[in-house]
Amino acid sequence: MIRKAGMQDAGAIAAFLEGRIETSMFLLGNLEEHGTDNRDHPYGTAFFLRETGEGITGVFGATNGGSLMCQLPGLSTTEAQTYAHLLKGYSMQAITGEAGQVAVLIDALPVPEDAWRLNQVQPLYRRRLAGLVSHDTTRLVAPGDVDRLTDWFARYLEETQTAPPGDVTDAAQQRAEASVGAPHIRLLVEGGEPTAMAAMNAQAGTALQVGGVFVPPELRGMGRGGRVVAALLAEAASNGAELAILFAASPQAAQVYERIGFERCGDYRVAVLNRPVTLENAT
Repeated sequence: MIRKAGMQDAGAIAAFLEGRIETSMFLLGNLEEHGTDNRDHPYGTAFFLRETGEGITGVFGATNGGSLMCQLPGLSTTEAQTYAHLLKGYSMQAITGEAGQVAVLIDALPVPEDAWRLNQVQPLYRRRLAGLVSHDTTRLVAPGDVDRLTDWFARYLEETQTAPPGDVTDAAQQRAEASVGAPHIRLLVEGGEPTAMAAMNAQAGTALQVGGVFVPPELRGMGRGGRVVAALLAEAASNGAELAILFAASPQAAQVYERIGFERCGDYRVAVLNRPVTLENAT
């Protein structure tokens, strides 16, 4: 049986997702931050549950901002078509999750293949934070960093192919301005100047997911990516975090993460459309 979740299901959803945390961080983070009935925030999520007599066996989420997320072990083509029908009229921009599950869902959605700007399987990594030490200095984003971070975010969005529709510079500036004082993002500082950035793009309980790692091209190749991530995680560990998860956008990034103790634990798919698509009848 598939049904829409309500507030009374939050605890059971969290328990199910925590057992598969490496590929559930966006679902868990949105549930923890916004519950099951938020209709205003872009990350507010409608949750759909697959259940048997033994309880929840799968979770599917659709955010107000147009992102789909899944934790559906054993997903079949027929079941994926059911979710596609549930989403009729929904404006979709992206879909993420365990690589194989997302592939099945994409095949069921009424979206042409050439509508995807990005449809990539990325290696998934995890690291326990006990014993992590960093001697680097990081700080929060300050108002004086906005121009620099506008450039960094624009390059990051272009390199990762995750820029939203419209002007990339405008989107980057909005991100830079929203980053001022934000607790989830840190800048590596050397000689008084920022040289790299890293952020937490999802948090749930004592786990966090790393994202937004960027080093300017002219400063790459000297270990700054690993250093800024390690510093971010060491601070998070001092505040109670126990587990870090991330997916690597390139072989070079994967090597950086492996050097600071991350171990591969699976594959994650990130798929982004050229522009939002309103879903019609599934094929």
